[in-house]
Amino acid sequence: MGSGAADAPELDGNFLAFLAWCRSRAIDVDEDALEFTFATTSSGERANTVDENRGVRARVGLSTSRTIARIPFDACLTPETCGMPDVARDVGEALTRMKTDASWLCALACALCVERHLGDASTFAPYDKVLPRCEKNVVSMWDDAERELLAGTEIEQSMRDELSAAKREWDCVVSKVFEKHGVKCSFDDFHAARTVVSSRAFTMTPSRNGLVPIADAFNHRTGKHDVNVGDGESYTGTKGDSLCVKITKTEGVREGDEIFNTYGFLGNAKLLNSYGFTQVDNPGDEVRLNTTNIRVAAAMTGISGGQLAKRFEWIGKAGVCAPDASFAFVRNGGIPNDIITVVWACVVDEDMFQKIRHTNRRADALEAMTTVAKSMSPQDAGTSSMMTSQVVDVIDHTVKRRLALYRDCSQMPLLDSTSSKRVGLAIALVEAERTILEEVLTELETFRTETGNKRVKASNDAFDLFD
Repeated sequence: MGSGAADAPELDGNFLAFLAWCRSRAIDVDEDALEFTFATTSSGERANTVDENRGVRARVGLSTSRTIARIPFDACLTPETCGMPDVARDVGEALTRMKTDASWLCALACALCVERHLGDASTFAPYDKVLPRCEKNVVSMWDDAERELLAGTEIEQSMRDELSAAKREWDCVVSKVFEKHGVKCSFDDFHAARTVVSSRAFTMTPSRNGLVPIADAFNHRTGKHDVNVGDGESYTGTKGDSLCVKITKTEGVREGDEIFNTYGFLGNAKLLNSYGFTQVDNPGDEVRLNTTNIRVAAAMTGISGGQLAKRFEWIGKAGVCAPDASFAFVRNGGIPNDIITVVWACVVDEDMFQKIRHTNRRADALEAMTTVAKSMSPQDAGTSSMMTSQVVDVIDHTVKRRLALYRDCSQMPLLDSTSSKRVGLAIALVEAERTILEEVLTELETFRTETGNKRVKASNDAFDLFD
């Protein structure tokens, strides 16, 4: 790969127009240092499309702290800068009345829809032409058969259904405002724009989100990223506040390497749901098990529904955990102390429970439980004093029940390349979560082996919980 502007690959016409637009909007891009991989041509034909293979590579070695782009706020697409501010105002007011979650996402998607409605008359037309039409692999774009592959995953268990959220926003807010103002846009158009916003928007200030030209071309990597956008500071110039794209990797970036940004410490479930991709060996992966999972598993090991109801009532009153609490398991992270504590409180025998139930503050409750648990444990116990055989058995059942929910993605018939891609993404997510849970089972088995504890026989009636 070349090391100067003379060696730059031929650029697509739309991208050349976009760069000219950037200059007209005072967007400063280190063009000699960067190659936008979706913007080049090969033998006169587009090598890639704006919908695929997006990314940025270093055309030269880049040292740490080097600023490679600077984007003024007023060059970013926000509800305030869109071409029909009355539409943005009405959408914002309707969303306030609706009290929807993540209303910024709907508002910014509407701003993008307005620009697409305006077409070449839009101030942002050159920018829009190098944006994807949609982010086709975010989960809200999957069909029902493909979504079934995500059974048991964090996407199904813990995250908002973005397609349902989009339909609600459309029915309650967007369609009415667009019809009032003559904005030509279907639900599919809105949904497509919403996926672009979901995957590419930035938090510009604590109260302001927007689409940021140039900055949104960098792909994400959880951990070991190369640049930050904004880097925690605002840049003030002659045209107001701006965002900077700055190399933050200590050793810099080598010539030819892709330059990665970070959207945050995000696991594969969040990445797939909102951004449409997964990352191999993602350090942000986690699996969350909640109090309902614990109650059901405890019932399966023979704990009565009455005991569980009483114990969870105390757990809530004492502030040990919230009634709907969940507990995160991560790679090589062991078993969270919080879930051990909650399960111990559920299964400890009644005589021991009477010694702790008088506490009504979290700190006092935890201290009392620790004291009682230590009094019950052998002095040479090598693990947490609360890791009794019953606690191990309940956690074991909880984990195995979750594992049983996952689908065998490899058995799905592939209809086209899109389905093949999505099956691969589902497999990556399921395998990442399975690995975490299987590590937990290994740790539990190690505990049994080292302590000689035997498993408690499971109850035949798992539904004693609901008595």
